[in-house]
Amino acid sequence: MAVQVSEETLVPTVATVHGKFYPPRRLRGLLDSCPKVIAVSGPVVTWLSRAIDYPLQQIALIPNGIETAYFKPGIQTNPFREELGIPEDEKLVVVVSRLAWEKTRVVEAAIEAVARLHSEFPIHLAIVGGGAHQPLIHAKAQLTNGRLSKDIIKVVGSRIDPLPCYQSADVVIGTARVALEALSCQRPVIAGGNASYVGYLEPGNLHKAWSAYFGDHHWVYPLTVDRLAEDLRYVLENGSKVKQNSRKLRQWVTANFDIKGIAQKTLQFYEDTLAERELSSELLAELPAAEEKKQVKGKAVELLPLRETPLISVAIPAYNRGQYLEQCLNSVAAQTYRPLEIVVVNDGSTDNTDEVARKWWENLPDREGLSFVYLALPHNTGYASAQSIAYRLSTGEYIANQDSDDLSHPQRLEKQLSFLLSNRDYSFVGTNFAVFQDDPNKRKRSYMVKYGFENIINTYQSGGHVICFGTLLFKRTVFERIGGLTSFMKGAEDYEWITRALGQGFYVDNLKEQLYYYRAHPRQLSRLVKASRGPKRPWEYVLEVDPVKTK
Repeated sequence: MAVQVSEETLVPTVATVHGKFYPPRRLRGLLDSCPKVIAVSGPVVTWLSRAIDYPLQQIALIPNGIETAYFKPGIQTNPFREELGIPEDEKLVVVVSRLAWEKTRVVEAAIEAVARLHSEFPIHLAIVGGGAHQPLIHAKAQLTNGRLSKDIIKVVGSRIDPLPCYQSADVVIGTARVALEALSCQRPVIAGGNASYVGYLEPGNLHKAWSAYFGDHHWVYPLTVDRLAEDLRYVLENGSKVKQNSRKLRQWVTANFDIKGIAQKTLQFYEDTLAERELSSELLAELPAAEEKKQVKGKAVELLPLRETPLISVAIPAYNRGQYLEQCLNSVAAQTYRPLEIVVVNDGSTDNTDEVARKWWENLPDREGLSFVYLALPHNTGYASAQSIAYRLSTGEYIANQDSDDLSHPQRLEKQLSFLLSNRDYSFVGTNFAVFQDDPNKRKRSYMVKYGFENIINTYQSGGHVICFGTLLFKRTVFERIGGLTSFMKGAEDYEWITRALGQGFYVDNLKEQLYYYRAHPRQLSRLVKASRGPKRPWEYVLEVDPVKTK
């Protein structure tokens, strides 16, 4: 609407971009009509320049302004605490957040962290804000209060003025403008947002916090209940040091985000735009130096003796794979990790898949640490259904995918489990892979895979696909929370499952080593789907010469 008015009145239109959640194509079409753009944070500047391809010299970095004369320290015994019925000598944690998008994960984690700490401190949690997920948060709060037999979690809804909420809090959990307003009120702040978790804010990590817009626009750390509970405990146990830090952080907000200075920058931006001149030097945004040279590398896992040996279930759906199934099963049995549960679901095959599966287990010479679960379905149900049934039949604490025509490196599962045990915040992990046709010793490297959680989730948010589904090892809790594969997206079941898991807050990475070998053949499902989409290839290959050892 503004662009249409602009074209009719010859008055220029400018846009302020507040995050990285806009659909890139629609935003690009809008910004083509804007001579200049305001970005509220450094990560948004980078995103506009790289993902939206908007000229860097036309982007001004102007953060949200805070009315520091209004958001100032006040007494904790104000009407908000009285409204909640919380005595002055008890601790109050306040979350101020929109109850929607990924912010809901922070609120859920806060509920669990406060519930965990209630035996250590006389503690309460007030959740301030509204949004589409408010009923879910209400239900979570009621269940938690019932479990504890105490009414310590209170959902108070939206407030026009959050000042009393900040001033009454012993610690505020929030991000973006909320973090700045609470810091201006000289309250200790734990920051976490849409993109990641930052933690307790103090002078030593302010630069990192601001560069991530307090976790709303950039990756810092995974959000976990353990990490949040640890930060809350630190704030509540270190009162004098926390108060000293809070005074310094208010000074930082006043110096950098006071509304008068921000308004002056905005006026300068409008003047530059109306005069059709280049942005003033104090407004001109720059890409962070680290972004120019940044290279994301995958995880290399050094194998250490495993102190934990949980059961891994390998889920293998098979439809008319008699020709390849034995070789696949041999590669699973050759894994260096034990114990393994091998789950094969024969999805109504009309070839000799049933015979191959049964004879393989009967003739397997070494079953040490192995168990075999086999189910033959009476008719073909489809890949998504067969894969989901395999998950249901499994009993392992971890579940590994394995396509019935592909092969796994002998150390695949051991290295993936080592990664998950060493990185407790992560719930699933894939690997790089190679492609072969008839001879697994003649394979080609794939460039489909990307590494690093931030890189991966940004790709999926843009509609890309950078995890090979067959390579995944994941915690059973992922399946218990999001369920199996959908049957309503033929050819994209794996993509939908991964995006669903990411949307539920599970963290993933890929190992850079080629630990999976993907067989290319005419009847492969992904090949058939790809052919129906046209000639464009989803990845390119180069020749790989290292030998593959399989039984």
